[in-house]
Amino acid sequence: DQPLLLLTMLLLCMGLICLFSASYANAYAYQGGNSTYFILRQGIFAAGGLVVMLIVSRFDYHKLHYFAIPSLLLAVGVMATIKIPGAKSLWVTINGATRWIKLPGIGTFQPSELAKIAVILCFSSLATIYGSKKMHTLRYGILPFMAILGVFAVEMIWEKHLSGTMIIAAIGMIIIYFGGANLFWFGLGGCGVGAAALWYLSTERGKYAMERIDIWLDPFSDPLGAGWQGVQAQLAIGSGGFWGLGLGQSRQKHLYLPEPANDFIFAVWCEEMGFIGAVILVILFALLIWRGYYIALNASDKFGTLLAAGITTQIAVQAFLNLCVVTGLLPITGASLPFFSYGGTALLIQLAEMGILLAISRHMPAPKEG
Repeated sequence: DQPLLLLTMLLLCMGLICLFSASYANAYAYQGGNSTYFILRQGIFAAGGLVVMLIVSRFDYHKLHYFAIPSLLLAVGVMATIKIPGAKSLWVTINGATRWIKLPGIGTFQPSELAKIAVILCFSSLATIYGSKKMHTLRYGILPFMAILGVFAVEMIWEKHLSGTMIIAAIGMIIIYFGGANLFWFGLGGCGVGAAALWYLSTERGKYAMERIDIWLDPFSDPLGAGWQGVQAQLAIGSGGFWGLGLGQSRQKHLYLPEPANDFIFAVWCEEMGFIGAVILVILFALLIWRGYYIALNASDKFGTLLAAGITTQIAVQAFLNLCVVTGLLPITGASLPFFSYGGTALLIQLAEMGILLAISRHMPAPKEG
């Protein structure tokens, strides 16, 4: 699918350019004066990701059935190590959240990235195997999927990873819906997810999320403390105006805006490229998401439809959360911006997922003439 490939390459190139601009000040300050530290590492993963994407695009995606259960068990196992005393030392805590595992020679890796692709593969495989008739029942169409989501939700709570929980829940619910779940049971399952979220917010661990909601409602109540990130993001976006300050000219990235190369890279983009640049970026993501769902709706079989829907939903929800968080429309959740935020393993997985979409598009029926 040439439009999908073009959009992916365009977003990737824009992301690398933006990352270099957003990261060099932090890299110079915290990486021994090496201002290219982040972009070089990201560039290596981008190059590797492109190779993986092209290889996967030639792969018979039907064989991904064999990876469904193993990937699920691997994701659950890796995330469970946060509660194993000996393995817990591998985990890294940043800003009160324990979401990263140290990989020697590579850096850190978020197991939630593995969980996302595992849910996509497993849910798509199960829904295809069950078929429309079984998916219409509570026993097959809802309960096993809710159980899997519940396991991941518990593990995400251990990590204090609310955004990851929301993304995985959205992926799961979309695949269940596309898989043919009965709307009544589907709605009941959705209510169950909502009730679980409200219960979580009322618990001791939920106070972490509630504190973020409170500071989101009024970041200027603590502008030098908990509200610092939100305030600096708003200053960056406002400083960009209509046309922006120009590529590389951001002021907030100079150790004012926290995480300028990660979760808040969009604020740097807005400051440098302005309102026009922000609109262009949103349009490109919208086109990518539209193309992903187009492939899902025109896939040659149900498994392809579910895979494409799950992957596209992941990109859509993650981009939506990030853009809304940075602009202050949602509380800070820690969702990265696909193809832009620093994170080599996440970028590698995203490009591999684009390869799966391309592989599915290869099997789409040719459009009818006339």
